[in-house]
Amino acid sequence: MINRVGTTTTNDSARILVVDDAADTRLMLSLRLQREGYAILPAGSGQEAIEIVNREGLPDLAVLDIMMPGMDGFGVADELRQMGDVPIIFLSALSDTNTKVEGLNRYAEDYVTKPFAFSELLARIRRILLRVAPERAMEPELPIDDRLRINFSQQYAVVDDQQFTLTPTENRIMNVLYHNRGRVLSPGFLLTKVWDPTRKGTVESLWVHVRRLRSKIEPDPDNPRYVLTVRGQGYCMPQRNQMDREATLVQDN
Repeated sequence: MINRVGTTTTNDSARILVVDDAADTRLMLSLRLQREGYAILPAGSGQEAIEIVNREGLPDLAVLDIMMPGMDGFGVADELRQMGDVPIIFLSALSDTNTKVEGLNRYAEDYVTKPFAFSELLARIRRILLRVAPERAMEPELPIDDRLRINFSQQYAVVDDQQFTLTPTENRIMNVLYHNRGRVLSPGFLLTKVWDPTRKGTVESLWVHVRRLRSKIEPDPDNPRYVLTVRGQGYCMPQRNQMDREATLVQDN
């Protein structure tokens, strides 16, 4: 079962990221949306929101305040869009036309002005989720072998019929390795493909994320089957017909 933040709802619940520095608004939205059956990821700041997404994976929808100290709602939207395709609703006291137009043109599916009626916001959330649900339902789980399947769009792995959330970084590592199966990829190549150019990763951070990824998908993380280390060269995901052979060229870190 996927671990969720601030909820005990089931795996088939849509996951909504609620970001607002006003605690009363955040709590009200979280409680009322939970009563509607949604799994809520609450955050009191933009930075906290990104940390939650990095830990828990992308939500199905994000409801973002704009005016927040530090990283504002537009900054959060920028970060989310770099991680994947997340529908966004801005919920803001800013009602001027220019802000609304910028939000809708650059980031958001919808824009709701505070003060607001919860019933109206709920209707807009339902409309967006109904639209994206059929698309998500058709997204394939790609088989790595008989034991492991990956859904890159929804960022999860199914291991022996148990589902695990992949963080955006773990998901990108798997995606690059999967689409280069059988090739040894240098750490430098992976860093350019996985990390945003404005926030460069390091070889050490890549190693940490690989270890965490292995802890989720490998039958024995210390003797990996899927994400192999070729000493002095980089990382490799073997072709399916190579997985049952002894990996004599591969030595783990």
